[in-house]
Amino acid sequence: MLLTATLPSRRPSRSARWALNLAVFLPVLAGLSILAHRGTLIDTPTLLVLVALCGLLCLLGLLLFAFGLRSLWVHGTRGGRRLSWALFLLMPFVVLYAIAALAWALRPALSDVSTDLIDPPVFASERRAHGTGAPAVVAGRLHDGYPELLGTRFKAPLDATDGVVTEVAETLGWQRVRGRGRIGAVDELFVEYAYKTPVLNMPVQIVVRTTDEGETTFVDVRARMPHLRHDLGISAGIVRRFLADVDYEMIGIAEP
Repeated sequence: MLLTATLPSRRPSRSARWALNLAVFLPVLAGLSILAHRGTLIDTPTLLVLVALCGLLCLLGLLLFAFGLRSLWVHGTRGGRRLSWALFLLMPFVVLYAIAALAWALRPALSDVSTDLIDPPVFASERRAHGTGAPAVVAGRLHDGYPELLGTRFKAPLDATDGVVTEVAETLGWQRVRGRGRIGAVDELFVEYAYKTPVLNMPVQIVVRTTDEGETTFVDVRARMPHLRHDLGISAGIVRRFLADVDYEMIGIAEP
């Protein structure tokens, strides 16, 4: 007579189930938030709240994954496949938020950067609010977080330099908002641009100042991201890229 013993059934892990549910919901929430912002259904502050919420949900998903893994190891519960899928769906968010956290820690806590911190280029709205004292007011708010960002002097006339500046801005996807000054009438030209970052479509405001110095022209740039206190270095990267492209395009135009 053959005796057989019935093995106890393994209970499913509730942590594994909730980890997978959360991991499936997270990309849906993130995708809908981005699409809603790009479609102007929600404003930027609301998007930032949703981005923070996605970060919290990602952290909660990792905790549930850890609890589920412990339950599988210690109590022998079922749910290994669910945990595998949960980790697969969570990892892109983990990587993105880890990179953002690293940039937050290592880069200066700035969202308004300028190549000239003493007499910075100002936006028309600032000039309307503060008049001729606008550069001094703005300079009092700026901080030196990127000392390598400096204006560039070109041995070329103002009209040639302004043409290159306009061409580079269009190539980078900047949309011209307004301009102040006219060649031949003033020594300084101000052009304001609007730009949207990829994916999140975050707004960036940019102003470029070209100064006629006679035989040379000096280019200064300022970029800022409204609604943020720390832009993770995005504004500085935009200014750095712009100046590098202008410098390259000026080869053959500016005298050595």
